[in-house]
Order: sequence, then structure tokens, then C-alpha cells
Amino acid sequence: MGVVVVQLGQGGNQMGYALFRCLASMSNSLPDEFFRSSPNKKETKARAVLIDMEPKVIHGIIRRPKYPSVQGNRADWTYNAHGLVTGDSGSGNNWARGYYDHGPQSLDSMMKAIRTEVEHCDVCGGFIILQSMAGGTGAGLGAYLVEALKDEFPSSFILSYSICPYESGEIIVQNYNVLLTLSHLQSFADGIIIVQNEQLSTICRTLLSIQRPSFDDLNELAVQALGCVLLPSHWRTVEPNSQPTFKAFSKSSSESEQTIATSGQSSVRLLSDLLSSLCFHPGYKMLTLRFTPQVPAQSLDFTNFTWDAQLKYLRQMLITGAYKELEMDWNIKLPTASGHDYRQRIFSSSAPHLMNRSVASLLILRGSGSDCVGVSDFADDRLYPIWQVDPLSVASCSSSYGRYELAASLLTNCQSSVYPVSRALTKGYNMLASKAYLYQYFEHGMEYASFESAFASVEDIVSRYSSL
Repeated sequence: MGVVVVQLGQGGNQMGYALFRCLASMSNSLPDEFFRSSPNKKETKARAVLIDMEPKVIHGIIRRPKYPSVQGNRADWTYNAHGLVTGDSGSGNNWARGYYDHGPQSLDSMMKAIRTEVEHCDVCGGFIILQSMAGGTGAGLGAYLVEALKDEFPSSFILSYSICPYESGEIIVQNYNVLLTLSHLQSFADGIIIVQNEQLSTICRTLLSIQRPSFDDLNELAVQALGCVLLPSHWRTVEPNSQPTFKAFSKSSSESEQTIATSGQSSVRLLSDLLSSLCFHPGYKMLTLRFTPQVPAQSLDFTNFTWDAQLKYLRQMLITGAYKELEMDWNIKLPTASGHDYRQRIFSSSAPHLMNRSVASLLILRGSGSDCVGVSDFADDRLYPIWQVDPLSVASCSSSYGRYELAASLLTNCQSSVYPVSRALTKGYNMLASKAYLYQYFEHGMEYASFESAFASVEDIVSRYSSL
């Protein structure tokens, strides 16, 4: 089974390069889901399509070294030359130009490259879209392409990995672009992982001793958590001593039984299992990714890791909605009372929220003992709405994760994913009320009603999560 990664724009292509390096370095062998042999068997190709409306970034990426330089597992790979799609000029951070101009103009070449990569998969597990939400190509063209993919491959899963910009403002119209992109992804993607540059930068400075993190540093940190989710793993039970049960979200019962009978374990199938367990409700598609441990590379050899400590930190991050250990408030506990009185909202003020509620969680454990450590605390019903009956899915792999003896990623459909979106919505409405910069969008064929529709769609998303 193969998963096709679509790298869009400058941010998406840089993130994609970091992701494939991570997948190659953190595993003993290149995972078949993301790498394939060339027809002559002499090269290993990434299952990727690289798209940008100016060639500079892509040409720079394909010249960069593809093998890991730190882990010691030199695993050579390269991009497919037929999977590169470039234009003559960029989108200038204009969402409308990317969506209304570059989208239709580049659709045939983009879909041809994607179809070629899909044909190399024995079974296509879906698409991972790496994109920025602030610019013109990753956001505008990305929204257009996601619609086209869902139309061409209606039964395939689409997971968007969306980079949210610094809130201080990289681009003057970034709030418009974020809201327009999210409204389209809500309609056509099956899941949306929101990654915030603000949070990544803070983790680099406060925990990893990188005082002036570059975008390469941010990308390496981001894909470290994503790679932990995407590398091969198998389902396990919440309680290690309970009767084994196996996730089989999209297989027929006979096929699932055959898999269990022959292997004794059921492997996590990308992307169907992930998205079926987390985004089963069409109104809740927003995902947040957390990872532990967060330790500087130079400190790894001098740090002792235990599952109890790592899971304790990760659970408190889930409860508080924090992304890093230093951000957590240990005074926040799960309520002892039942009912609605304890449901604190993250939308009540601009201050960090008190309690984070989730629709569903997926916990991935890697390292020795990962198949038998107890994780029932993550299934506490006080973390989830009363209508959720099976909120936690758990997978594990006994192999270490690169240089990490123990590692865990928690992918959660929760309220904290829309906290930055809520702030962008407020700022976007303020700009829209004064009609600021709308002419940049109108000159490419966009109408005022499109803004109103997109903002209303995002407002519905925020409202649904706030009512959990």
C-alpha cells in the first residue's frame, strides 16, 4: 500500500523534504508506504509530487542531500523527475491568484503527475497534502487541488498537514488566506492537522536550546511528531492484559479475520485507519499532534526515559491543550463532578484555556515495552463528549524511534486545534468589515460572497468544537 505525498508551495515542499528524510532516518528500512523502487531497481523514489508556481524552491530541494546525515542509517532516495510541477511566476501570497488563476492553468499537469504516482501503488492508501495556509500557492492552489483530488479519487482519503503562520504576521492578508483555505479543506479533506509555527518556534527556543530557529529547525521538529505516526505500527489494546481486539475500520470482517489469523496482529493501514478512528464525524476534522520526549539532541545520551514519565507529560498536555511540557499547568485536573459545570471553554478569553476536550485520540507508542504499558488514563471519559463510546485507539512498535529509546505521538481531534483559528476569525472579520485588501482578491475573479461563505463555514467549525 502506498501513500502519495503532495508538497505544495515553498512551505509544503520544505516540509516534505524534511518528512522524507525523517521517515528514512527513523526506521531500519525505507517504509514501502512512502518509498518505491524505480523500474530498473537501481534507485529508491519517494512517493511524492512537488508543486510550486516558481521553480527556485523545488530545484533547490532536489539538489539537497537525501540521506540522513545524523542517524547513521544512510538510506539513499530521490524524487521522481516526472513528479515535479512548476510555473513561471509565484502566486504572490494572493489566495485568489492561486485558486482562480494557477489552479485551472496547472490542473492537467498536476493531475498527470499525481496519477503517475498513484499508478505505482499496488493499493493507494490516500494523499497527504503538505501546505501552508498563509500564502498563495500552498493555500489557494492547494485548496483548488484538494477539490480536484476528491473529485478524481472520491474513495481515497485526504489528510491535509496545514502550516499555520506566526500570529504576529508574516503576511498582511494571512488571516484571509487561513480562513479561505480552511473552509475548503473542511468540505473536501478527510482530516486536517494544524501545525503552528508559533508553537514550533517556542519549543525550539525553550526546550531544544535553539535560540534563533530557522525554518529547517521548525520543519525537523514538526515531522518528528508526524513521522512517529506514519511509520509502521500495529494495533494493541488500551489495557495490555485485556482480550485482544483489532482495529479494522475499512476492511471486511472476513479480510480482518484472515489478517489476524495469519499475523496475530493487525497493522495500522494508512490513511484509512487513522482518519476513520479520528474523523468519523464530518463536522469534526481538526487534528492536533503532540510528541514526547522533547529533548535537545546533545542531551539524548545522558537522559533516562521511562514510559510512566513520558505518558504522564503527554496526558497533561492533552488535558491542558498544551503543545510543550513547559506550557502545562499541573494544577489543572480532570473534574470530579459530572455534568456540564466542568466544561471549561478555550474560547472564553485570549488566555490559555483551562481544559481541553476531545472527540477522539490516537496514541502511537514506539520503543521497548510499548506493547504492554498501560494507557487507560487516555481513555478517561471526562476527556470526551458523552456521546463518544470508543474514544481511544492505540498502536505500538517495539523498535526504537531513531535515537529515541522511547517515543510517543498523540494525534487528537480536540478543541485546541481551533484555538488559533478562532483568533484568525476575529481578525479576519475586523479586516473584512473595513474591506481591507479585498481588491487584491477581486481582480482575480473572487467575489465578496465567497468571503462571507468561507467565514461562516469557519465560524461553524469553531462553534461545534466550543460546544464539546
